[in-house]
Amino acid sequence: MTSLTAIVIPTVLIVALAAIVFTLSSAQIIDFPSASQVEYSTLNQLQWSQAVSDITEKLVGSDQNSVKLKRLESIIGRLEKTGAFIYITKNGEEFYKTPDGGDILEKAYSVSSDDDGFNSYYLGDNGLSVMSRFNDGTTEYRLVIVNESYTLPKVVLDNENIWGVLISRTSIAIGAVIIVFILAIVIISLITSKTIVGPIEQITAGANEIANGNFDCEIKYKSKNELGQLADSFNNMRLRVKESIERQRQADQKQKEMIAGIAHDLRTPLTSVKGYLEGLRDGIADTPEKQKRYMDTIYSSTCSTEKILDDLLAFSKLELGGTTLNCESVTVADFLEFAEGLREELTKRDFDLEIIDRTKTSPVLYLDTDRFTRVINNIISNSIRYRRPDVKGKITLTIIEYQKTVLIELKDNGMGVDKESLPRIFDTLYRADKARTNVREGSGLGLSICKQIVELHGGLIWAQSEPGNGLAILISLPIGKAS
Repeated sequence: MTSLTAIVIPTVLIVALAAIVFTLSSAQIIDFPSASQVEYSTLNQLQWSQAVSDITEKLVGSDQNSVKLKRLESIIGRLEKTGAFIYITKNGEEFYKTPDGGDILEKAYSVSSDDDGFNSYYLGDNGLSVMSRFNDGTTEYRLVIVNESYTLPKVVLDNENIWGVLISRTSIAIGAVIIVFILAIVIISLITSKTIVGPIEQITAGANEIANGNFDCEIKYKSKNELGQLADSFNNMRLRVKESIERQRQADQKQKEMIAGIAHDLRTPLTSVKGYLEGLRDGIADTPEKQKRYMDTIYSSTCSTEKILDDLLAFSKLELGGTTLNCESVTVADFLEFAEGLREELTKRDFDLEIIDRTKTSPVLYLDTDRFTRVINNIISNSIRYRRPDVKGKITLTIIEYQKTVLIELKDNGMGVDKESLPRIFDTLYRADKARTNVREGSGLGLSICKQIVELHGGLIWAQSEPGNGLAILISLPIGKAS
């Protein structure tokens, strides 16, 4: 576009300048079809030739003389205004003669004695003489035009002056071309400044803001050209970098929260172990019953610590991608048989188990049975842990078959989770109820581990709940597709 502009603009300006010069010149010199100057020029000669041609055209034909004279009035009138005398004969008889022109033939012969040719044009020191003969097949006309005041400037007879005129006019032409190109360069510079330099400065300023860490600075230059595409690329890069930094910030925050949570969760059982060991060492437990109670508490705290470390190890492996699934074909019937095996344990915990099978074809799932068993156990453990104290516990297991997936729903009638906390229950170490921070009620990693394992199987996991109406964990798994 810049190259094309550099060609088009000078061309347009030169053409416009030439048109202006031609218009101004023609307004003063050219007045077809009659001559308007009494000083010789090439254009004047063309005018005289055109005038003779127009008179000839008006004379030929079969019209009456009065009609022909009427048509000649305009042309003859303009010629006579320049001081010319006109004499026309038709078949040797006078057809028209300029009034008060005297002997026009004698005047013509005084300028030039040449009357042999047709369309004779003579210019001398004593005036201009034009003689022409023509016929239309039946009638012969003779046209004589003489202008004794028509002059031939000395400039055309002086070689030095001719060269001066040529040099002068050439200089004017060269100067005009130079002016045109200067104007073209100025216009192109203004266009370039607006369409290239300005956008580049805007993009540079935006890039510097991004480099300085201001990821909210948007480059607002919009265009479909290359610079517009560059600005869009910078804006997209800015957004991606901003998102990446935000994800990193959130990851760092989660890591800090996880470290603080683990430290807190480990400190509680270790403090308990330390306190009861000091009691044994100092002889506070001075009876066998007290010693047994102290030892049972120490054992329970040690098991809690072991559970936290076990969950942490499992979560770390899943996060680092170091876990490989050993999947095998499991039918829904196999899964239901496993679920029935949970009934006895739930009964001991004063829980009822209801199983609803809504499958039609007993579809096959590809599962790592050990890890998926951990998912189910973690979900059931949460239901047991957060039961309502005044209500008999109940867990409902529902299996629904769809075209490409199987939906497993585990719903309890426990405390439930409020809407604000519900989206975060799968986050690491997140507990919806601050009262649940006792490590005996979980490490806070259980549902995070469930989410990791389900996603490794190519499935989805989510939760639905209302406070006081229990919590439902839903798992969607693909049918017949190995993870």
